[in-house]
Amino acid sequence: MNIAFWSNVRHQSGVTSCVALMSVLWTELFVEEITVTSNHICTKGLVKRLCGGCEYEEKIAKKAYHYMLGEPEYFRMLYSGNMKKTVWLNENLRYIPMEGEAGKLFAPVGLQDERKCVEEQEIRLIDTACGYTLCSQKIVEDAEIKVILFPPDRDSIDAFFQSDTASWEDYFFIVGNYRSEVSCRPVYLSKRYHVPLERIGVIPYNFGFEQAMQDGSTIAYIAQNMRCSRRSKEYWFFQCAKETVKNLRKYVIYRRDVQCGECGKVSNADG
Repeated sequence: MNIAFWSNVRHQSGVTSCVALMSVLWTELFVEEITVTSNHICTKGLVKRLCGGCEYEEKIAKKAYHYMLGEPEYFRMLYSGNMKKTVWLNENLRYIPMEGEAGKLFAPVGLQDERKCVEEQEIRLIDTACGYTLCSQKIVEDAEIKVILFPPDRDSIDAFFQSDTASWEDYFFIVGNYRSEVSCRPVYLSKRYHVPLERIGVIPYNFGFEQAMQDGSTIAYIAQNMRCSRRSKEYWFFQCAKETVKNLRKYVIYRRDVQCGECGKVSNADG
């Protein structure tokens, strides 16, 4: 199942940070395999932010590359020839680039038979570039679940809901970079646009997490702090993040069950 993380505003909602946080917490809390990928071209993409920089990636790839090529160009090199190997970031988390074999991730999803329904048990989180580029819009359109991130201000939320999207059934919403003193809270989104609170998550701003993303130590930071005590300064951040990933997973399971039910109806009708 493809889950596209996207925002209608740039550099304010923390899309890449959210994918990194949700993917690691998912593997840690539920011991399930997660695949992450991205359509970004940037020098500090998911791999570098999650578990290190050049030295770590070169050790995995066993070849040199030019840092300024950026993450997608580097992985084109990695996936060329006989080097088509998944990059495992920890025991249950892997990265696949959008290019090459990973292009299959974005193929249109159908529910023609039971086998495809079983295949959709795999969870793939997509760090989708913000804004309305054709590539990003195609990824969001084809994804079974769309996770929309907002900065904590009403203008961004109102602008998104003024679009002509007909249904929000496969959407999950997250308020990113959230601070306790902001005026725009999840209840605004719920009451104004009739979104159930269980489909609205919160990711607070946290300096320690931001620093870990910059240092390339995100996996280690999360593993070290995710079960911190109430006395820890990290406690509120991780409580909100864990509640968000739990609700997202519940919604993914619900939508998957709905799709598999529809799949069964199609199969029975064909029979």
